[in-house]
Amino acid sequence: MTLSRSDSRLQRWAVRAIAGFLVVYMLGAFGVPTLVPYLAVIIAVVADAVRLAIQGRGTNSPPPRDQRPKETIH
Repeated sequence: MTLSRSDSRLQRWAVRAIAGFLVVYMLGAFGVPTLVPYLAVIIAVVADAVRLAIQGRGTNSPPPRDQRPKETIH
């Protein structure tokens, strides 16, 4: 189950990265200078990858235990 969840995250990250580069490519096709947008997309993709890696580490930890005392019904 965890593997499919990480695959989904990785797939969403890849789609966002490709979409960002595609937007910059389209801007370049219309004659817009693309150096600054390419740098912005690279920074955004790297930051998103780091965020994804940090979230991925957090999901492997055990779930927090319930701190409320257990009630028994007599």
